Amino acid sequence: MIGIIFIYWIWKSFSDLATEYNKNKWTYALIGLASYYGTTLVAGFIYGACVFFINGVDGVNDENYNSIGWNLLFVLLGGLACYGVYSLLKSKGEKERELSRKEGIDSIGVTEEN
Repeated sequence: MIGIIFIYWIWKSFSDLATEYNKNKWTYALIGLASYYGTTLVAGFIYGACVFFINGVDGVNDENYNSIGWNLLFVLLGGLACYGVYSLLKSKGEKERELSRKEGIDSIGVTEEN
């Protein structure tokens, strides 16, 4: 149930960002979801590889390494990566908006003076 809330929250924030900067809503939403789930997946693989190299094959099947603490860490890392991608897309949109304002049709033939 919490996963569904995460999916909706990520989709809503990225689609609102896309409409704010006149971009495709579904592309931004998929970028947001891919950043969240991709980071949690990569963090899980890195953790599993570390356990495998330290304790061998028997360490991977050990129940001590599968706890809610590690799962919460992976969710936190996914959330941080999602926030990073969100702020990256937001700054990119602001720069594009500023550039389009500067280089609009009204600025043709106008020279800037320092």
